Amino acid sequence: MHGWRTPARWARTGRWLLVPIAVLDWFSLVPQPVFVAAFALAVVGLVGIGAALVVRMLAGRRGTMAALGVVLLLGGLAMFGLDPFPGSVPFLDPWWPSVVTQPQHVASAYWQLAALGVVLTGFGTLATLLVAAFAGKPGTSTR
Repeated sequence: MHGWRTPARWARTGRWLLVPIAVLDWFSLVPQPVFVAAFALAVVGLVGIGAALVVRMLAGRRGTMAALGVVLLLGGLAMFGLDPFPGSVPFLDPWWPSVVTQPQHVASAYWQLAALGVVLTGFGTLATLLVAAFAGKPGTSTR
């Protein structure tokens, strides 16, 4: 009944919410509103996966959580800047069908989506740590 409280379920659900954008990235003639809705659904999935990691990290040490948050945030920003997939491959352009997106564009889109997930998780970790620092330890009062 209270299955929504388990972070593992958030991670599993978030993983399934990434499927529509993963499928739609391969087709270039998809209407824009459908693509935007699938991307929004993927962002919700990434937030669920990130939230599961943040909740898991709350059981550990705060210093470790802060270090992981900084590494995730900086690593995600670096991933945005270091996209390893080229914009176009000259020998593919003449014969590739226009209805199917070229593989390098799809790989680049997956890379950017993964970078967004890493940045969101790092930001969520640091924001949760900040809230936990102001809230204090559970069970103690500040008189």
